[in-house]
Amino acid sequence: MAEVYPPTSKDIVVSRGLKYRYHYAPPTTPGKVTFLFLHGFPSTGRDWRKISIPLEKLGYGIFIPDMLGYGGTDKPTDLAEYRMKLIAKDVVDLLDKENIEKVVAVGHDWGSWAVARLATYFPERFHAFAFLAVPYAIPDPTGTLEQATAFVKSLLGYEPYGYWDFFNEDDADKVLLDHLDSALGIVYAKDARKVWREILCPKDVIKQALLSDYTPADGIASFITEEDLKFYTKTFREQGFRGPLCWYKSEIRGLHKPDEATVPLDRYLPPTSTPLFFGAALHDVICQPQIGKFVFGLEQFKNHNITIKEFEGDHWLILSHGEELARELDAWVEGIVVPTVEAK
Repeated sequence: MAEVYPPTSKDIVVSRGLKYRYHYAPPTTPGKVTFLFLHGFPSTGRDWRKISIPLEKLGYGIFIPDMLGYGGTDKPTDLAEYRMKLIAKDVVDLLDKENIEKVVAVGHDWGSWAVARLATYFPERFHAFAFLAVPYAIPDPTGTLEQATAFVKSLLGYEPYGYWDFFNEDDADKVLLDHLDSALGIVYAKDARKVWREILCPKDVIKQALLSDYTPADGIASFITEEDLKFYTKTFREQGFRGPLCWYKSEIRGLHKPDEATVPLDRYLPPTSTPLFFGAALHDVICQPQIGKFVFGLEQFKNHNITIKEFEGDHWLILSHGEELARELDAWVEGIVVPTVEAK
């Protein structure tokens, strides 16, 4: 993130004693809201730049933390530290440090799950919620991962999360690091639809692919520059994957369930007065658009104000379609969010 915003990156210790690094640029145009951007795996706050810079130029406030386990933020290895309720409180602590009362939260990948829990635990701090690739996650204290996976498999027609088994292994971080070029080649493959279906989705494939230093024949996606690749390589060579993989392991091992069991039923969804945005990545083979459309099409959401936009990109739409996303988020905020806020 320092490569993008060197003058304004800050390190702050949140209430539970962990250090977070973030970038904050206040609104420069009166009346403009502040966007909060939360990234996923394997990213840092830097990955938001293609969206955040255009929005910042329009006068919006921009708040981008490196999430727990990434970048300049602390990287605890205790899985309990990655409970979503705690991470949500961390994010609110960051907003409190800058005296920001309300924001529009935008999440991608695991960041969407974090945004969902901000809606669960701190709905009063947000004007609206946006989810990119990954939709809102309804609390599910009694369901199992096997049940959820089976449902998604029935929806898509193929195994979606085979790589999770490998990510849950104790030495997964070491394998990823020892075969980093292969890992980055798979994650940012040019033909992600083919590579992810063949390597990530099936069970028992990704680890062997890494150990054999598999690289996609078509190479890296065109939206990943040489500078990007050097940044990712340097970042993960220095910081490793142990922290980032804790997001997967804490979910796989059910660490969020006790917290979710205490959530009142009227907090299972965001308030109906809070607009929602879903950015569907049409070529994402793991987080396929029909998953999000199914979620937001549930009867429980019938009274919500939901905007769904489709993008001709894969999972990395925040990198490939940044300017288009910035335009859509601007239009959504100006056309729906601000009028909703003013009407309250």
